[in-house]
Amino acid sequence: MDTRNVHIIGHSLGAHTAGYAGSLVPGLGRITGLDPAEPYFQGMPAHVRLDPSDADLVDVIHTDGKGIIFLGYGMSQPCGHLDFYPNDGKEQPGCDITQTPLVPLTLIRDGLEEASRVLVACNHVRAIKLFIDSINTQCPYIGRQCSSFKQFMSGKCFGCKSGMSCAVMGYKADTSLGFLENEVQPQVKLDEAVGNKYFLTTGRDYPFCQQVYRVSVDLAKPGYAEDWVQGRLKASMYSPNGVIRADLTPAETKLAHGTTYTTVVAHPVDLAGNIRKVELNWIYDMNVLEPKTLCLFWCNDHLYVRSINVDQLELPGRGKRDAKYSNKLCSKGKKDYADIANNGRGIFLDSCSITDKS
Repeated sequence: MDTRNVHIIGHSLGAHTAGYAGSLVPGLGRITGLDPAEPYFQGMPAHVRLDPSDADLVDVIHTDGKGIIFLGYGMSQPCGHLDFYPNDGKEQPGCDITQTPLVPLTLIRDGLEEASRVLVACNHVRAIKLFIDSINTQCPYIGRQCSSFKQFMSGKCFGCKSGMSCAVMGYKADTSLGFLENEVQPQVKLDEAVGNKYFLTTGRDYPFCQQVYRVSVDLAKPGYAEDWVQGRLKASMYSPNGVIRADLTPAETKLAHGTTYTTVVAHPVDLAGNIRKVELNWIYDMNVLEPKTLCLFWCNDHLYVRSINVDQLELPGRGKRDAKYSNKLCSKGKKDYADIANNGRGIFLDSCSITDKS
């Protein structure tokens, strides 16, 4: 048997066991670590735990890395060539213990054993479910190399421009090597990815894979606008393929007029780069801890938006580095910006010269 054709998959302690097998069998083709166990392995020397030298390709999915002191069973430390951190690799959607209906429903649907896993180790087991989902899905689990999940969610690490800036998570992780087809020494480039983190978002249930959109809101600054306003933005994005409704601000956020606010939105619907209209809803927030936000009679609580850009990243083909759709949508008003009052909405179309037909 050619060891280069061997692929070992291990979860938790099994991930490190796979590493021991790789250290004893030179030339092993691939090891996939599914949330490798943290206790007694995190921070230990490479020969004690799973590490990149254990196979030609070691890909790892981290889903429960918040630390054993906080009941996190998985490692947060990178330990492969490609280390993926869905949802920051700590808390997974749908695993909040306060979601009490989750356990009874799982008990009825999947039995006592699965319900126990949900109660005790939902985040830890999620790595297995993500890997299983990645086998047959047509939706690519694309991870972006980034310094932090916060930077990723602010759209700072969106494109796939060079080398291993992007990689595929799950069963098809080995197709990431296709990104290196034009590299003179692809294994060297792969080794350079060691220690880096790849971030992505997933859903709370099957199918977990989501399309990722970068939404940039270009804020105008007319003379009567406040320097900044605080509140929440919600968007509805329309295309022939469907509609996406999303919160652009996870909490009350300060938005400075004259700047661009950028965030990442993930959703199961694939708009296929054909966005015709965006409706933007603005809710102003008055916070007693922020005196400047106490807008009664003497301040302007409106938000002024010039345009909205929506980018969708596609899995790069070989020889391509940043194959994404990009849509710019403009205000349909007479001015070059939309004046959105508190609890109001602005409409943006894919061409400033057309009118809204709805």
